[in-house]
Amino acid sequence: MSKPPRLQQRNEHWYVAYTKDGRSKRDSLRTTDLQVAEVRFQGWLKERRLNIEVQSDPTIDHCLELWMDQWIVGNMLSETRYTAIVNNLNAYFGKMRVSEVARQHSRNYIEMRTNGIIGTKKAASGTIRGELQRLRAALKFMVERVEPLEQRLQQSIIPYVELPPASPPRDRVLSDDEVTLLRKVCSNHVVNGPGRRPSNRMSRVSRFVMIALETAQRKASIEELRWDQVDLEKNRITFNPIGRLQTIKKRPVVTISPHLKPVLEQAKSEAINHYVLDSQTSLYDAVVSLGKQLKIDGLHPHVFRHTWATRAVTRGVPIEKVAKFLGDSVKTVRSNYEHLAPEYLDDVHDV
Repeated sequence: MSKPPRLQQRNEHWYVAYTKDGRSKRDSLRTTDLQVAEVRFQGWLKERRLNIEVQSDPTIDHCLELWMDQWIVGNMLSETRYTAIVNNLNAYFGKMRVSEVARQHSRNYIEMRTNGIIGTKKAASGTIRGELQRLRAALKFMVERVEPLEQRLQQSIIPYVELPPASPPRDRVLSDDEVTLLRKVCSNHVVNGPGRRPSNRMSRVSRFVMIALETAQRKASIEELRWDQVDLEKNRITFNPIGRLQTIKKRPVVTISPHLKPVLEQAKSEAINHYVLDSQTSLYDAVVSLGKQLKIDGLHPHVFRHTWATRAVTRGVPIEKVAKFLGDSVKTVRSNYEHLAPEYLDDVHDV
C-alpha cells in the first residue's frame, strides 16, 4: 500500500515524497526552512488535487478555482479583482453542481447582488453583468481549455447563465473649458494636507487624469501601467505588457500627445518604483473628489475615454483610427460615435 504524499528532508533540503505509478518520487520544495516547506507543501497538494481530481459534474466553486489557477493567474494583471468576483459568485453558486444551476438561479443572484445581500454593498447592473459573464467564461473554460483533458465537461450539462441588462451609456462629455482646466491643474498638481507626507511630487490622481485624458485608455490599464511600457524616445505607450494576454478589451499601442509628454517626463524623473502611478490602487474616488474640487460635475474615470472619442470623431478623425487608438472594434465605435462625424448622412439629400 502506497504512503500518502509527505514532507521529507535530505541534505538539509525539503522534498515532497510520494508514489506515482507504483514508483517512489520526490519533488524539491527548494528550501531548507521547515516553515517555508510546509507552506509550499500545501500548495503542492492543492495543485496535485486540481490535476488529478476528475469530476463529470463538479461544483461551481471547483470550476472557478480551476479557471483562476489555469487561466487568470499569470495571464491577467488584475488578479485581485477576479478574486473578489469569484468570492461573490461562490457565495451563491459555489456548492451547486454545474448541472443543478438553472436560469432562475441567475435571477436570484441578480436580485441579491442588487440589494447588497451578496457582496460588501449594493451592486449596479453593469457590475453584476460583469460577474455573471465571468461565470459564463469559467464554464466555457471547463468545456474547452481546462487541463488535463479528462477534466473537460460536456456542453450538454452547461447551464444558461442569464445576464441583467447592460448599463445605459454614459453620455457625459467634458467641455473644451473643462479639458483646458484639467490640463492646467493636473500638469503639475501636488496633493498635500492633513494626514499626508509633505511632497513636491506630482500627485497620482493628476498623473492618472492626464494619461486618461490624452490616451483614452481604460482605468485598469492605466493603473497597471509600468515604466517599461512607456517609450519617451519613440513617443509610444504600449498598454498591453509583455506576458499579458490580449482580451476583448484590447490594450493598444498609442502615441504620446504634446500635452502628455512633459507630464510623463516629470513623472519619470520623480518615479519611486516601476509603476507610473506608484501602485495599482484604484483612483476612482480620487478622480471623483478632484471633480468636486474643480466643480466639474459627473467626473469619473470613464468620462475621459468617452470625451476623447467624441472629440476625435467630431473633428473628423476616421472611425477606423479612433477604434485602433481606443482598442475597440470598428463596429463598436461606429455604433457609438458615427453620428458625430461631420460627414454623417451628408449624402442623403437629393441635389
